[in-house]
Amino acid sequence: MPKAQNYNIAVVADPLYKKGGAEVHLKYILDTFDNKTLFTAFCDKEFVKREFPNVVVKTSFMQYLPWKFKLKHFYNLFLPLAYRSFRFNGYDAILSLSISFAKFAHGSIPHINICMSPPKFLWDKEKRSIKSSEQLKGVNKFLFKIYSLFENTIIEDKWRQKDKRAAQRVDRMIAISNAVKERIKKYYDIEADVIYPPVDVTGIEKASRGYRKENWFLYLGRVETYKGVELAIRAAYSAKVPLKIGGIGDDLDRMKNLVRDLNAKGLVKFLGYFSDEEKPVLLAKAKSLIFPVKGEDFGIIPVEANAAGTPVIAYRDGGVVETISDTNPKTGIFFDKYNYKSLAKVLRKFDEKEFKADNCRKQAAQFASEIFQYKLRTYVEDVLKERQNNG
Repeated sequence: MPKAQNYNIAVVADPLYKKGGAEVHLKYILDTFDNKTLFTAFCDKEFVKREFPNVVVKTSFMQYLPWKFKLKHFYNLFLPLAYRSFRFNGYDAILSLSISFAKFAHGSIPHINICMSPPKFLWDKEKRSIKSSEQLKGVNKFLFKIYSLFENTIIEDKWRQKDKRAAQRVDRMIAISNAVKERIKKYYDIEADVIYPPVDVTGIEKASRGYRKENWFLYLGRVETYKGVELAIRAAYSAKVPLKIGGIGDDLDRMKNLVRDLNAKGLVKFLGYFSDEEKPVLLAKAKSLIFPVKGEDFGIIPVEANAAGTPVIAYRDGGVVETISDTNPKTGIFFDKYNYKSLAKVLRKFDEKEFKADNCRKQAAQFASEIFQYKLRTYVEDVLKERQNNG
């Protein structure tokens, strides 16, 4: 697709050290503007070399701090200063992608922020990924306990104020879903625009053709406490339906122990790490994808499942409500109470004959990466033209 080559855009991201939805999002942003330079507070050089091979990554003083990955929760304190330290001479605009502090980047040029969510550890503790020190090990477990002492104190309130001021200094803010837009309004008092994240709908659709459905449900994603994997396992065990779990994460051992304690090894199978090539095949063969996440900001995996012609079973909350349809045309089912009994009830009654693969693919097509790139490029160009016209 044509690229915005007339403008030099400074792309800024949160620290880069593991692959997730944000990093995929970032690749499409860089490609949209044919950008070969990226700013971030710190990164894992091997990860960046592998995932962003043709991009020059500029880091801050934090790149030279010791144990930055092991102590990343502690080093969050330095992130605002790190992003404020960047200089953007020769650039036409700053475009930041953040779920934490990349929006603190500042200059005399327009700044557009794509907000994946206001930081949950500050604003939305019920939906944050780490809720207890028991989810951590070693020094991070100790640091989390120290941080917890400052919750609901004037110190935490000062951090919220600092974060809100940084958000309000941004010229334009883009939310990745209407669910996130509501949070931005609630916490920052900003009216954000919505541009849905990019999904490789075309690639998933092509790679998933020609496979027959098999008699098992599927969970794909990181195996973390906040992802609701335990809910899926208990529901599958209760409904006596086979479940395959693809992915790795900090909660994997605990989930394997749970399956052992339930004596559910005949029902639940762990697939471990899955490659980008394996993903569309797994999605195509599954009877349905189970997406048991509470308050997900957007949810790329459900869209990918629909792109593979597969329906989705999800909790009715967050961004997935905007991407999956439970009416005509039907591309998924929602469960309304966040407990395993509610999900198990849906699993027992699930009838794949209610869904058509073509309807699922048409639903997913609305979130294709080509649409994202066109909307983002047009949005940035309009902001810069408006700035030029206003002198």
